[in-house]
Amino acid sequence: MDSTRTVSELKSAFIWSQVRIFSESLDLPEDWRNYAAETTEGDLSDKVIEDVLHKVNAVAKQHNRVVYSSQAIHHVAQQIANLYWSSVSQEARSQDAFARGIEKTTDLSRGMNITKMPANLESQEASEEEHARYQQLREQLASLDSQRQQRQQRLDQLQHLRRLLEPFKDPKSDIQPNLITKDGELVQELEKMRMLVARVGGRIAQHKRSSGALETYDYSLPGSDQRLESLLDMP
Repeated sequence: MDSTRTVSELKSAFIWSQVRIFSESLDLPEDWRNYAAETTEGDLSDKVIEDVLHKVNAVAKQHNRVVYSSQAIHHVAQQIANLYWSSVSQEARSQDAFARGIEKTTDLSRGMNITKMPANLESQEASEEEHARYQQLREQLASLDSQRQQRQQRLDQLQHLRRLLEPFKDPKSDIQPNLITKDGELVQELEKMRMLVARVGGRIAQHKRSSGALETYDYSLPGSDQRLESLLDMP
């Protein structure tokens, strides 16, 4: 960064460079027709395209002159400079505060404040026991903060999973309403199928008897009755 220029001047120069990019005239590539969509009304003439492009560039330049005026750019750059110096001043005050010692009102539950704590006591009057006690408490506080952050991440993950599982709170109505239960739709359909198989089997047997056939057939599937009974007896 150029040390001879102020923050406001640097930001103004950057904004002006971006405005110049926005203010450049639009121009179509030579092969733009290869990418244009085909229409039933035919292709537009080059004269129409040039007129439309000229009007668009004129409107864009007028818009840039109104929106990105010198006063507006200077105002934005000045606001950025004020925020910059405010953050620098706040950071310096925070470091000076910890250099003088930890105030009673300091929120030590915040990781930012914990990391800013000095590694050793700044007081020259403190004994070796007090220095060791401070280092022990500081390390313990940093360890607890690390554990808290891990648990917070775990909590966020579990809450995210809980939100994902909310649509499945009522599985019988939301996930698969035709589950095999005593009063489920699947059991009802199986009962209808068993009755239909019995009727079809009866009709076929009657047809065989009327035609003089002596052979009899069992049209039920092996073990089908036992399976249906076990399904119907399910709680």
